[in-house]
Amino acid sequence: MHKRILVATHGGPAVDAALRVANSIAARQNDRVHVLAVLEPLPVFDAGFSPAIVPYDSFDRRRGDELLQRVKDQAKTVFGSENEWPIEMAVGSPSAEITRASRAEDVVLVVMGIGRHAPQDRLFGGETALKVSRHSPVPVLAVAPGRDQLPKKGLVGTDFSQSSFEAARGALRLLESPASLTLAHVRPELDIPPVAYEEWQSSYARGVEESFTTLRAKLAAPKGVRVHTITLAGDPAEQLLDYAARDHSDLIACGSHGHGFIERMLVGSVATKLLRSSPCTLLLIPASVEAAEEAPAVAAHASPELVTP
Repeated sequence: MHKRILVATHGGPAVDAALRVANSIAARQNDRVHVLAVLEPLPVFDAGFSPAIVPYDSFDRRRGDELLQRVKDQAKTVFGSENEWPIEMAVGSPSAEITRASRAEDVVLVVMGIGRHAPQDRLFGGETALKVSRHSPVPVLAVAPGRDQLPKKGLVGTDFSQSSFEAARGALRLLESPASLTLAHVRPELDIPPVAYEEWQSSYARGVEESFTTLRAKLAAPKGVRVHTITLAGDPAEQLLDYAARDHSDLIACGSHGHGFIERMLVGSVATKLLRSSPCTLLLIPASVEAAEEAPAVAAHASPELVTP
């Protein structure tokens, strides 16, 4: 049975690139594309005396018809008349409906656009992609406008957990050979006494180097993909964005969230900043059971006071 790549769209030009990328991935993996359009219900206005609800009558039906036709026209323009990918329309919250559709057994990837300018883009932009990535059981690929080719330069933010390994493996699947993949670990900047900092930094660096070696061996990148490693220091999202800009990366991959409170706070914050600021495509990997069980390899080399139980 063919697997499905789910593409969410409102029919606007900011999603054209997402549709093209989804089509390229499907062609390479022999998957099918399934297009989802979501009609957001009209808001309820309360002027203080009684709520005003616009009923679902001919006006709302016309909205649905216009959305469906817009998406059909977009699909025909992007895919061509020879491709007959199914189009489904749902009514409700975009993030909720996309998440619902992502839970189908045969869906392996959700592809979305991250336009930020037109009012309709806000419904399917970074905030919606972030919400979907937190609840979807499959990876979410948020494609930036104009990035309609498969990526050739990938950047993976890694803490050496299973979740970040899955991010690296997911990035490898998307890269168009010849390509390069940079594994980036962002070291925290800690306020500790200078006498202890040098020893801690040296120990941490050894742990990172060993972890990079293990990660590269586990990835087993195919021929045509060069793998690099780099250690940065500071705010994870800022460092990844700065490096991506310097290196002209066209894909950033990371875990979207974690299981523990601290991990959710830190990793979720990184994903949020990336989605709000990145000019390139993002791959967000959902947390897995293994991610909760496997602590970062570098933790064994850190000071015990720095490791969160």
